This record gives sequence, structure tokens and C-alpha cells, in this order.
Amino acid sequence: MNPLVWFRRDLRLQDNPALDAALATGKPVHAVYVRPDDPASPLAEGEAARCYLHHSLLSLQRRLAAAGVKLQLCRGKPAVLLPALCRQLGARAVYCNRIVDPRIERLDDATAQCLEADGACLYRHDDDCLLMPEAGLKADGTPYRVFTPFWRNLRLRMTETPWQARLLPAPAKGRRLATVADPQAVQTLGLLPAHPWHEELLQHWEAGEPRALDRLDHFLAEGVAHYETERDYPDRDGTSRLSPALHFGEIAAVRVHALILQALESEADAGVRRSLQRFHSEIGWRDFARHVLHAFPDTVTRSLAPLFERPGMWLPDPGGRGLRAWQRGETGCELVDAGMRQLWRSGWMHNRVRMVAASFLTKNLGIHWREGAHWFRRCLVDADDASNTLGWQWVAGCGTDAAPYFRIFNPDTQARRYDPHGRYRRQWLGERTPVPPLVDLRLSRARALERYRQTRDSTGYGQD
Repeated sequence: MNPLVWFRRDLRLQDNPALDAALATGKPVHAVYVRPDDPASPLAEGEAARCYLHHSLLSLQRRLAAAGVKLQLCRGKPAVLLPALCRQLGARAVYCNRIVDPRIERLDDATAQCLEADGACLYRHDDDCLLMPEAGLKADGTPYRVFTPFWRNLRLRMTETPWQARLLPAPAKGRRLATVADPQAVQTLGLLPAHPWHEELLQHWEAGEPRALDRLDHFLAEGVAHYETERDYPDRDGTSRLSPALHFGEIAAVRVHALILQALESEADAGVRRSLQRFHSEIGWRDFARHVLHAFPDTVTRSLAPLFERPGMWLPDPGGRGLRAWQRGETGCELVDAGMRQLWRSGWMHNRVRMVAASFLTKNLGIHWREGAHWFRRCLVDADDASNTLGWQWVAGCGTDAAPYFRIFNPDTQARRYDPHGRYRRQWLGERTPVPPLVDLRLSRARALERYRQTRDSTGYGQD
């Protein structure tokens, strides 16, 4: 029976354990990608991410075709479509890579049951993390809630596991007869919007595995040397910009890990080594987000600290005026507004500015972090639920941080420090007429501090 590979957020040929296992059977391999019809599905993507996904699937389709594997593209429920496709193709084994998200894993369980009822089997391979959550617990069996000890433990555990075996070659071209890639099949998924908004967005990105590998090689060869000092400045090209590729699995986290370790082994310069280690820790932060989501699956919609869901914790926003101004980049705080304009036009925002924009929404405006996370999910090409949720709750002060109530980013101070010449603000705001400030930064900060202090005093939250 022919094996079927179910692609999801692993849109690559290299370092793909599910594809490798299917090819190892020696039988003709088929592949499928299923776009869920339900926009609330955890496998669904936001508008910006769908634009990127369209082009990533085109690249994957071409590369699979060159290796003799046809990519089927469907819309609907995997639990319904995969058994039917198995019957059509004569397949009895479906291979996929696990996604560390409890909501998706429940869908996978349901799909596996439907396949089994039809005489087929779903084989899931560990791939999404450097270290899977079950192997990354503390000695007492509980999950880590603080990044530093988590990262220390993960690096130690990685030295004890044969992770190098996960570095897998892409199937060689010509090992089997190439098939024809049909771009119109990707078009039928309906990922691109009817309006031309995405055309400007995609001027900032090149999707697909080859481009992701090129970006990583270029960054490690030329960009990472100054990462430690440049990463916080939004007007500079100081980051890897690999987050969309990691979200869609165009490149494996374990491949990034391997190349960082390789670079560290041969690098003598102390400054460059610090930059490599900092970049390495960002890959660790991605793992941390997945481990936290695995342990606390409700945090996609609910604060990890339950008291932040109490009535009165967040301020009213009559008519949604504050939220809309924030979304449109019309708050009167130039750094926040520049970031929101960058988000809308490019599908991405510099991480330093993300923190400032999130702090402004949740603390200066007092609007629930869920509203910001939802907007980011719609507008980011790298809208990863685990990382997005962890970041928003960290800034809002209701996540894994123990004492967050006093952390309020001042947009003007941040602008002077990290965009001292105003280049970033000019790039995204142009010659825009100044917008009146939506709130007074000093007064809204004092109001937020008082709200958080009252919460701390009444519950003991954030105290030793």
C-alpha cells in the first residue's frame, strides 16, 4: 500500500521525519495539504499568514514534484478527507509531523480514529521542538514557568539525546519520475484575498524552503556577528527574519540549532559568540512557548494568572475607539503608530516595537491582551499561536513572569533610545500630519500601576 504524507506546518523536504519515513518504505509516496474551512480551527491561518502560505505551498509543490511526489491540495476536515483520500489512493499509512499544540493534537486524535475505522493508521513524528514537552519537565514532573532554568535544562538534555539523527537529507532529484506541479491547484485553496493588499505585503518576503535556508546561511555568515548590539534597533536589519519560515516549517528548528552550535565551535571572537548565544536563546524561547502552551492549553484565550480574568481588571473601551486607533496606527505615539503601520503593510513588526505596542494597548489603554493577540494573529505572517500568546501575556503581566506589574514601556523613551534618528518612524509614517495623543502617557501609566498594585495587594500576586 502506498504511504501518504500529510503536510501541515512542515513545508520542507530536508529534515522532515514524516516524509523520510514514508520514502523509506520504498513505495510510491503521495502527499496532501488540507486547508481547514473553519476559520476558528487551530490549523487555520490569519489573513497575512495565508498570503505567505500560498507561496510557500507553491514552492513545496514544485520541490515535491521534482522528487516524484504529487501534492494534493484539499479544503475541509482532515478526519473526513484523509480516509477518503486513502481509499482513493490505496494508502493504509498516513505520516505526519506532530505540532505541539493541545488543540491540534486533539484534532489529530480524532483524525487517527477515523483513519483506523477505515483500516488505515496515522504515524506521528516528533519534530516541532528541539525537545518535546514530555522530555522537558522539571525533576518533579511539573512544567517550567521561567525561561532561564528552562533553557538551561533544555541545553543539558539536548546533549543527552541523539538529536543529530533528526538532520535528514532532502530526497534526491531523479530517484523517481518527476511529476507535474500545477500552480492552479494551490489557487483553489483560496488563500489569497480578493483585494490586492497582499501584493505590497509579499514584497517584503520570499517564501519557500530554499529561501529560508539561504536567509539562515546569510544571517549566520554576515548578520549574526552584530546581533547582540543591533537586534533592538528597528531601523536596522539586525534580526534573522526567520520567524515565518519557522512557523510554517520551511526550516527545522533543529537545523538552526545545529548550525548555531557549529558556528560556536569555530568562532573565537567573544562578541560574535555572545551574539550567537543570544540568537540561540531566541530559538529556545520558541521552544519555551510551545512547552508552556502544552502545559497550559487554555492560555490562547485566557490569562495564565486567573485574576486577570476578573471583572474590572481591564478598562472599558467605549465603541472600541482605543482599539481601532491602535490597530490603525493613530494613537499619537509615533513609535507605536509606526509599528502598527509596519505590521499592516509588511505582515511583520520588529520585536522591540511589538513589546512597546503591546504594552501601550494593555497598560496605557487598559485593553485586554486578547484583543491585541487576535489582531496580531490576523496581520502577522509569522502568527504563531504559542509564541504570540506567550509574548502578549508576558507584556500584559499575566503570563509566566513573576512580578510584571511595574513593567510599562514608555513609547517616547523607547523611541529616543532605539530609534534616535527617527529613521524607523519616518519610514513607516512618512510625512503624516501629527495625530493628537490618544492618552496622556504619564497619567495612563500611573493608572495602570495603581490597577496592578491593587491586584497585587488584594491577592499577593507578584510577591515572594
